[in-house]
Amino acid sequence: MPKDNPLTIGQLTRYISRKFDVDPYLSQRNLWVVGELTDYRPSSRHQYFAIKDDTEGLAPKDQYKIKAVMFQSAFAKVPFKMENGMKILVRGRVAVYPNRGEYQLYVEQLEEVGTGSLQVAFQQMYKKLKAEGLFDSPKKPIPPFPRRVAIVTSNDAAVKHDMITTFRRRNPLIQLIFYPTKVQGDDAAPMIASQIKRVNASGNFDTLIVARGGGSRGDLWPFNEEVVGRAIAASKIPVISSVGHETDTTIADLAADDRQATPTAAAVKASAWELVEVRAELKRSQLELINGIQAKLKLANQTLRRLQESYPLSQPQRLIERPLQQVDDLKIRLIQLQSQQVQAKREQFQQVDHRLQLLSPVNRVKRNQLQLQHLVTNLKQSSRLVLQSQNQYFRNLVGRLDALSPLKVLERGYSYATRDNQVVSAHQLQNGDELNLHFYDGNAEVTVDKVRKED
Repeated sequence: MPKDNPLTIGQLTRYISRKFDVDPYLSQRNLWVVGELTDYRPSSRHQYFAIKDDTEGLAPKDQYKIKAVMFQSAFAKVPFKMENGMKILVRGRVAVYPNRGEYQLYVEQLEEVGTGSLQVAFQQMYKKLKAEGLFDSPKKPIPPFPRRVAIVTSNDAAVKHDMITTFRRRNPLIQLIFYPTKVQGDDAAPMIASQIKRVNASGNFDTLIVARGGGSRGDLWPFNEEVVGRAIAASKIPVISSVGHETDTTIADLAADDRQATPTAAAVKASAWELVEVRAELKRSQLELINGIQAKLKLANQTLRRLQESYPLSQPQRLIERPLQQVDDLKIRLIQLQSQQVQAKREQFQQVDHRLQLLSPVNRVKRNQLQLQHLVTNLKQSSRLVLQSQNQYFRNLVGRLDALSPLKVLERGYSYATRDNQVVSAHQLQNGDELNLHFYDGNAEVTVDKVRKED
């Protein structure tokens, strides 16, 4: 168009809209599109959402998304519940929404063809951490009266303003410390985990809130990262997770000690008691305490007056007469018991002394000495008799041995001959042999002149 005759925005928009209307592929209601459902928030009438390419393996510059609308009449025919992250197949047409100058997909039919890659990744991560017991550890209670609260969130002014407003309205005495972090993008998860660790390292917070202002499943994905889930589970400080998305449950929600749908709800949970309510409760408790004390004082005064007016207190000496008599009785009984115990102990001592005399070592030593002397006398007598018997037996053996002695035979005139210290007979001799003759009183050396051998 010439410069001097420009188009208005409405004219340009209507022109583009007519282009879509006459396009044979876009204007017909039989255009089929497949993708992942995202940005969906249920409504009671018309449903608004977006469809994007499966982002697995695609660079950010190659990831496309188109807005879509499904009117109530068409949505009533959908037999299942729509959830972000599911993979869908839709039929409809593409047209321009003139008021915003945007093109969008008008969906007539919607079918589920499976889950998207993010849903698959979430299920895998959930099963892994569930098997490790990360979600089964006991949940720490949220303190009802916190003094300092740490908040890990982005620098989103709306989120921070809502949380600050809620805390100031409910309890302005709570100190809020913000730990800013990215909540979207590839480097968001490590930054969130790092800030959670920083809060725990300080160690002087009562509650930790991890917050985000909502978004699609893809936008919320950093809160499904393993590093964030482990950082929350390892936190010594009670953690409230609030990612601002009521339909989706993240790994951060499962690992946290408490889950809230929005940052504002998290602020309400962290300040469970409003300061006004606390003051009112203290006032009620104060009144109850004052009334209770006054009632007890009144009752005590009545009791005191009754006691003061009673007969014993009007004549106090009567109060001690009976106790004094009881003391005298007890004194007499005590003296009697002491005498009885002393007598019993004396008799017991005499019995023990008598038993000790019977068992005295001196008496036992004397008895043993007498027994020893008797045994010594018996031993001497027995030894003398045994010695005499052995002497007689020895003399008999000596006599028998002497009778059998070769010397006795030699003494009767016998002798024997040896050669080289060996006894020899006539059969062993020859003429000229030198022998040694043995007699009872000596020996002689001889030479054989003649041998006579006999059988």
